[in-house]
Amino acid sequence: MRNAEYARLLAQTAALIEISGGNVYRVRAFQKAARTVEKLPISLEEAMNDGPLTRLPGIGKSIAADLVSIRDSGSFELYNELRQSLPDGILGLMQVQGLGPKKVKALYTHLEVGDLASLEKAVEDGTIAQLPGFGAKTQDNIRREIARLRRQAGRRPLPMAIMVAGPIVEALRAVEAVERAEVGGSVRRRRETVKDVDFVVASTDPEAVMEAFVNLDGVREVIARGSTKTSVILDGEFQADLRVVAPEAFGSALHHFTGSKEHHVELRKRAKSMGLKISEYGVFKVDAPEGTPPVASRTEQDVYAALGLAWIPPEMRENTGEIAAAEADALPSLLSAADIQGDLHMHTTASDGSHTIAQMAEAARDFGHKYIVITDHSQASVVANGLGPDRLRQHMIDIDAANEAIDGIEIKKGIEVDILKDGSLDLPGDLLDELDYVVGSVHASMKQDRQTMTERLLKAISSGHIHALGHPTGRLLGGRDPFEFDFQAIIQACLKHRVALEINASAGRMDLKDEHARLAAQAGVPLVINTDSHTTTGFAQIHFGVGIARRAWLEPHHVLNTLPWDEMMNWYKGA
Repeated sequence: MRNAEYARLLAQTAALIEISGGNVYRVRAFQKAARTVEKLPISLEEAMNDGPLTRLPGIGKSIAADLVSIRDSGSFELYNELRQSLPDGILGLMQVQGLGPKKVKALYTHLEVGDLASLEKAVEDGTIAQLPGFGAKTQDNIRREIARLRRQAGRRPLPMAIMVAGPIVEALRAVEAVERAEVGGSVRRRRETVKDVDFVVASTDPEAVMEAFVNLDGVREVIARGSTKTSVILDGEFQADLRVVAPEAFGSALHHFTGSKEHHVELRKRAKSMGLKISEYGVFKVDAPEGTPPVASRTEQDVYAALGLAWIPPEMRENTGEIAAAEADALPSLLSAADIQGDLHMHTTASDGSHTIAQMAEAARDFGHKYIVITDHSQASVVANGLGPDRLRQHMIDIDAANEAIDGIEIKKGIEVDILKDGSLDLPGDLLDELDYVVGSVHASMKQDRQTMTERLLKAISSGHIHALGHPTGRLLGGRDPFEFDFQAIIQACLKHRVALEINASAGRMDLKDEHARLAAQAGVPLVINTDSHTTTGFAQIHFGVGIARRAWLEPHHVLNTLPWDEMMNWYKGA
């Protein structure tokens, strides 16, 4: 079991205690323990083997025993008791932005709201607006949040799916009977949200693979088990389907179970026009006698070649013009993570980051970056310990000192400056101009109407003081809808004022969406892909941003931070 799963159960326990009216100190104890486990640099189970968990901050004897129980049985006594004493759907209410344990407790105590259905009824009845501490505005926000959750029902963010699927596919590859194993489906296509996880395995001994699969760590429940297909529930409540095929059919099976449905529909039409048919077992001649070997099946390249097409990268298989491009040998040379030379957005202990300038720089250098920009928050982000002018000036000195002291990477001075409600920037323009790079971002007043938000962003872009618009739509993946603005107007302003649009690769954001990134690139606006890292381990999130870029058909020349620093800055200068 991964640390995130332990932390989730501890955090849920804290919420359940608070909802049930339990001791506030007990709530805080579980919250602190959850944070400790989540940030632990090693596996919690490794930590258990190294000695008593009570040596970790915030882990007392009782919670240490609870963690051991989670390891051994998947749960613990207090958690089970709390779940039994409260409605089954009570934790689901915590998915609604703006509803913390205190508000959920009030809804449950006064209105007997215990799940999304009863919450929706209370919204429609108008009774939520009458509760102390709620009001009509909160009720309207809850209504919008319910609609968002209904739209996303059954789908989870891609980073969560990758976190679950990655260890499983690696474990499958280690099974002796497995010749090859890959993740398919929406995960392989890098869709931002996924419904389930598909694994495709090549083996001549499917029974041995099935036996190994159902006994892997992370498999919580077996739904169905067959000779070539098994379905299970994984940690995180993901359903996973495993398909085992003969090695000679692996390519066609992987292609089939990667999707998308729309891409396959068009390929089937093409195959039919060529006197062929295509399935998970391969490409066949329509008039071939039964039992005739397929025309192609071993590799995906063979499958596409049989249809007269170049191999199409999985991220592009959405029926958005990729088949015509493949036929014309005009597929783009998609960006890869190796093309990224630097990260232009990150935070340190100067604001709300967990590591120092030096620690972030050394981790970025070890990750392979040539340069980074330190962009701590500006003063309006009070919760994030944002920097005012005096602290920023000292921070600039500290960054320069780190740059002198650390070899192998350039460390540049920057800031993530808040775009205020009226579109002005949170720090004086002359101070911003002393920095090497400025990311402008919206962090508050995100419910402005479309026109007001558009004017706000346009004012910031035209200020002449920012290099990139950070996490441009403000969304939290699976947690908050994007704010509304005229995207075409923003594109044109960025083009005019030489401002890049950020693809924020943070697992919690993945902002921009691929369709927006593609529109920007088509208009000639460059993108930058950054991780918004708050820890030294955050740089690996660049892969989420690269996945968005690949779905947007972006090549290296579309992304500024594929360039050396001086060449990148030449674009901003118009050189």
